[in-house]
Amino acid sequence: MQEPDPGLLRRARDGEPDAFEDLVRSYQADAWRFARSLTRDPHLADDVTQEAFIRAFRFLRSFRGDSKFSSWLFAIVRNCAMDALRKAGRPAPDSPVAATPDHQARVEIGMAIDSLTPRLREPFLLVEVFGLTYADASVVLETKVGTVKSRVHRARAELIAQLSEEEETNELR
Repeated sequence: MQEPDPGLLRRARDGEPDAFEDLVRSYQADAWRFARSLTRDPHLADDVTQEAFIRAFRFLRSFRGDSKFSSWLFAIVRNCAMDALRKAGRPAPDSPVAATPDHQARVEIGMAIDSLTPRLREPFLLVEVFGLTYADASVVLETKVGTVKSRVHRARAELIAQLSEEEETNELR
């Protein structure tokens, strides 16, 4: 994940609306995907993403640059998602759609990721899907780097086991 141009970030912090709009355009898709993976509900993810950018706009002047902008923003998205889940209750995962083989593999991987506990799913997504470093993910998750590494390792092991089991089941059919 690419960090914003320092000039763009400075202009956004100074309250320039066009600069903040550029930040939104750059990060909106990743913020939504992360919100969707946390809430497991595309409509709730829309609301979470919108609230996250409202909070980011409101608190952008307080962003000190101690961490990467993307880490700071993902922490806001995560907090908004947790708030939304507390208010709405955890929604059920989406049911898989009948699909073509290539799409079917993506669906199976997505379902396997969704089946991970949040403690494993969140660091896995941040590191493996969104490309954050372990250190950046530790900032988002407010935990130690070693904890993030351990959880990503366990998530990978669980995914390999689940997908191997699924493959063996499909071969027997």
